[in-house]
Amino acid sequence: MSDIDESFIPSPPSDFYETEPDEAPPLPVRARVRHEADAQIPLRAVRYSSRKKRWAQTSNCARGVREPLPSIFRLVTWNLDFTAPDKKKRLLAALSYIQQHVLDCRTPSERPEPCCILLQEVHESVFTQILNAEWVRRCFIVVPTSVDKWPDQANYGNVTLVSRTIPVVNVSTIVFSNSNMKRNALFVDIKLSVPAHEDEPGLSGGIVTLRVANTHLESMPEGAAARPKQLKLIGGALRGRGVFGGIVAGDMNAISPGDERIVEAAGLYDAWEGDDNDDEGFTWGYQSRERLPPGRLDKVLTTGQEGFVVDQPERIGVGEAIGRGKWVSDHYGLVTRVHIVRED
Repeated sequence: MSDIDESFIPSPPSDFYETEPDEAPPLPVRARVRHEADAQIPLRAVRYSSRKKRWAQTSNCARGVREPLPSIFRLVTWNLDFTAPDKKKRLLAALSYIQQHVLDCRTPSERPEPCCILLQEVHESVFTQILNAEWVRRCFIVVPTSVDKWPDQANYGNVTLVSRTIPVVNVSTIVFSNSNMKRNALFVDIKLSVPAHEDEPGLSGGIVTLRVANTHLESMPEGAAARPKQLKLIGGALRGRGVFGGIVAGDMNAISPGDERIVEAAGLYDAWEGDDNDDEGFTWGYQSRERLPPGRLDKVLTTGQEGFVVDQPERIGVGEAIGRGKWVSDHYGLVTRVHIVRED
């Protein structure tokens, strides 16, 4: 059975996802919900309505766009360090860096190329700064809707931004039952085009659904026993029904010898083509206060089947600071491109 969705009929791009009811309350709303551990729980995303001047939930559908959908998008991942001081300044510096230096948008009104931005360790005290950022309001759908959608009692978590040029059709989360650090994975299902054959008159060769996961696996050496199950849960979810393929990116906390084997055990493939000991791939240890050796803690992993290609990730945020010795994060980020390709 083909993974190409022939039934998807896009509609004209009026005001993206303008489906929320007039009486919808402003977001975020604090109403923490208990999540069933290790199960994939549906969530909603939010987008900012310039007409109503507020954030509101999206409709988890692909209305508001038309072909051709993107066949290529940028993927950015960055752990922003919830423990360091100056959380607001560092978050805003990270967003500005991604906007201007990674996605080449010189002003907040400039729309980026199709992209997904995966952030980890966003502290609850600065979550609203993401929603208040003009560039985010103009250009992105945000997941989750509020910090209350993180695991119970978590005071930091993952946030995913998807550019409005990519339709988001489903959002979900898995809360890890074996996590002592309140960790989870955040999933967005996005619609993308298979490039049309040069001899075909259509705008695309079909439409597929790609699942993108944002995660922060258990930290420290004592978290080594938890990480294999966490990544295996993600690997299984990336092969869900109706999904063409999947990608997970984020902080994998790969600091123990066994962490080299858990990617393959989860049925995933590493987009990094170098050796784990190649310091060109190290993303942590140079701007950290911890006394652990540098390593490639952050990764981009895929389900590996034909039909899409992920470029070799490159580091971002190297040496970025808000002042002398005040790093934006103890991690470097990663950026790559994802290409949907024809299989013939």
